[in-house]
Amino acid sequence: MPAFAWLAMRQAREALEHGRLDDALRLVNQPHAQERQGAAALVGKLARAFVERGERALRKDDPDAAWRDLLHAEHLQTREKRANRLRDALTRLGAAEVRALLQAGEPSRGEESANRLRGKLVRSPELQVLEEAAHAWLSARDLAGRGDFARAVEVVDRVRRLVPDVRVLEEYRQDLETRQGTFADLLVRLHVAADAGRGADAIMAAEAVLAVAPQHAEAKKVRGQAWRAVEPVTIALSRPECETAPAPPSSPDRFLLWIDGVGGYLVCLGSRVHFGQAVPGSSVDVPVVADVSRLHAALSRDGEGYILEAVRALQVNGQSVTRALLRPGDRVTLGASCQFRFRQPVPASATARLDLVSGHRLPLGVDGVLVMAETLVLGSGEQVHVTLPDLQDPVVFFRHKDGLGLRHSGGLTVNGQKVPERTFLGPRALVEGDDFAFTVEPLPVRV
Repeated sequence: MPAFAWLAMRQAREALEHGRLDDALRLVNQPHAQERQGAAALVGKLARAFVERGERALRKDDPDAAWRDLLHAEHLQTREKRANRLRDALTRLGAAEVRALLQAGEPSRGEESANRLRGKLVRSPELQVLEEAAHAWLSARDLAGRGDFARAVEVVDRVRRLVPDVRVLEEYRQDLETRQGTFADLLVRLHVAADAGRGADAIMAAEAVLAVAPQHAEAKKVRGQAWRAVEPVTIALSRPECETAPAPPSSPDRFLLWIDGVGGYLVCLGSRVHFGQAVPGSSVDVPVVADVSRLHAALSRDGEGYILEAVRALQVNGQSVTRALLRPGDRVTLGASCQFRFRQPVPASATARLDLVSGHRLPLGVDGVLVMAETLVLGSGEQVHVTLPDLQDPVVFFRHKDGLGLRHSGGLTVNGQKVPERTFLGPRALVEGDDFAFTVEPLPVRV
């Protein structure tokens, strides 16, 4: 036995006497320390001290600290009975939190909270029911988004049986029935307009369908085809408040942003982005040159944040998942090794930036992917989506009902014409300022 083991135990005893529990834990975990005579008694006292501190933290409404102390106590493997009582209390509190989130109509956060409890080895019949309810509720949302309202209502009814008397859920079911009642007629209008080749009517009908079912694949397809059909003869209305080149009647769902001296970015405008392998004929939004499936994962943005859904093997921060709410800084691994980092560098913007960090690339020669919400900020400093070190005043892309807009307080020209601080961009634009230049190019085809 190393000579320093006795010293570690003496220091651990002193640390425990002075309330430095974390120092004591570090010392008793040193090699051979617990082999010393009297070590078992000291370890037992340390476990009880962690449990007592955890109980105090719980009384102060700090469950995170209570969980940390409980896990430390359990790590010492002393079978401390009070640890079981503390675990039971924390489990009940955690289940109550999940239930409260469901009652507030936040199934994504509820599922995330349940997953955190699972990570602490919580096994509770109540938690299992709540977790199932959260997962089913999210499934119903997905079904409704794709226009499958009948199945969505069935799933919601199952959730109602699992967690009865949830007012928000009852309201959601009524909303589903209302949307279901109008959806069939809207879909018929879409088919009639598309079959007759009436592009403008097809666009309006597709927009009406997508207002009810935002992820309806057929409506998206018809809308895209109709826009391509009418785009050559469509003239954008001029606006007295800003001067710009004619804008297209609809923005593409993706575009390329090439910034002089900085690099290129793929900008995705949809609220749902698909990832997959870059192969001929691929229809994914973000094609990657890597050993992944043709359709590997999807990233959706809603009021709660960005939800990542797996189609094939997927990890977040090294943990296998099928569905996860992403947090800034999370590392997502597609397949065995293709990894990107998820960031939201601008607190006031929901736009996300995805950076490949595993050496893989996109076939477009870009440096990253930007999933644009309402705004996209270029500028200096840390709270920007793309860094332009010498830029004094930020350049802000923003969404507009007629397409893509741009704001910049300095001098600005678009396609060689001077424009005001707030302007709108056409499908192709060369934008120049006093200390920057970039181009915007549409990306209508999948590559």
